[in-house]
Amino acid sequence: AEEANTWKLLHCLYADSIMEHPESLDNVISETTLSQQTLVSALFRSDSELRLLQLLVDWLEATAAYQEEVTKTSAPVIGNNIHWSNTLHQLLIGNSLFNKDKNRAMVTCMDPDAPRRQNKTIHSDDKKDDNDLCKRIFTEIRCGKFNEAISMCLSAGQAWRGAVLQGWMLLHYLPREDESSPLKISGNPSRDLWKWCALGIANTVGENIHYRATIGILSGHLPSALLVCQGSWEDLLWAHLKVQIETRVDKFLREHHATAEANTTPTDVLELLQSELQVDEISLKQIFSAVKSLMDGKQESYYQICQRYLMLGQVRAIMKDSLEWIDNAEERFLRFLANLILVLRLTGKDPQHDIGDKVLEKYVSKLIDKLVDGSVECPELIAYYTSTVPSNRQTTLYADLMDQVHKSEFRDGVVKAGVNAGVDVGASARMAIKKAITDIQQGYGNLDLTFNQTTAVEKDKTLINRVIKSLEWLSLISNQYDEALWLSNGMIR
Repeated sequence: AEEANTWKLLHCLYADSIMEHPESLDNVISETTLSQQTLVSALFRSDSELRLLQLLVDWLEATAAYQEEVTKTSAPVIGNNIHWSNTLHQLLIGNSLFNKDKNRAMVTCMDPDAPRRQNKTIHSDDKKDDNDLCKRIFTEIRCGKFNEAISMCLSAGQAWRGAVLQGWMLLHYLPREDESSPLKISGNPSRDLWKWCALGIANTVGENIHYRATIGILSGHLPSALLVCQGSWEDLLWAHLKVQIETRVDKFLREHHATAEANTTPTDVLELLQSELQVDEISLKQIFSAVKSLMDGKQESYYQICQRYLMLGQVRAIMKDSLEWIDNAEERFLRFLANLILVLRLTGKDPQHDIGDKVLEKYVSKLIDKLVDGSVECPELIAYYTSTVPSNRQTTLYADLMDQVHKSEFRDGVVKAGVNAGVDVGASARMAIKKAITDIQQGYGNLDLTFNQTTAVEKDKTLINRVIKSLEWLSLISNQYDEALWLSNGMIR
């Protein structure tokens, strides 16, 4: 999953980099507008830093949604359109003889504020259902499914909770066909007032922790959001990014001249909100530092380190760390690094070719070392990755492959794969033969001695047969017949 997520991140970053974006807000907004949504949309188009934060949030939500779909870990929510049905049942039967379990600590009203106002509880089953609902709502928000979260509230009979969640939405005036018709709006004209009220929910210790976190995320209150994000790198990063986006949008709306007439917040409410909700703007690098401090000593995985570097645009740092990773990394991650380097080269973002070549060579060597019984099932794969390194190293690596493939039925495929990939298979074959001869010379002094002394031949026929069979490589390459004949005569003599 981590590897797939990294490729999705790289895709969205690259897709944004090749799109044209206006250089300033004035190029987008040509006239004064009262719509906060229009203004903020223009801000995202013109502010590359803010757009990057939103891209990362979208990516984190998309990956969380996929993970949730695969694992199905959220508790099911029963949609019966009845709010606190068990509590309602207890209130309806009242002092009836059938109500043997009457609880005097239970609320006597069904409005959402009754438990806090009366300092009483709802039915234990309803309490559990509420906890499940709040957890599921947070999960939907975490997965970027805001509308689904609202629908879930409605199906559970808690329309009031769905209304609370929608308070963060930006004010927008819908277009009119007739200028004389009344204005139609979407969003919340009293958004700042809602935020001030939302802070009360986010800071209420007795409130459900997931509901507090949901309201905290939507209102830009980080401490309440972090309550359910501890230990998860992705969740912590998502919470920090969401709050930073909310903070910058609010600052923009309050400072930009075009919002003067659209600002419906009374001065006293705005001052009260600003005194209670103070969030400093921090850079993406500072966000990662904050996330690291909340990980309780848990280290980032190799994939998360790569993701962080990609978000920060620090490709050189990936290359530098790759030199330390390739010696101990498992094959799956080594394959990822090799493919990442190839993709970065295609996009023109590989500043250190020499390090990239070392990673690619290491991966090819890993593929060759995996071969068993002198056979190879997919020579095209090895040939392709071999063709991505400098030509002088191609010859050596492909010679290593030929040296490992002993069975004749696989050799023709190796030659064809090398030719199709652009590898000099003739040079590689000659090198493989020389390597086989060298192995004998190192074991028995020299090749002539090996062929003239019976005891030496019998000592290890395997090496000698290996030298003879290595000549087969040249017979499979049409322009190497002369070389094969010359080496054969040399061996016989």
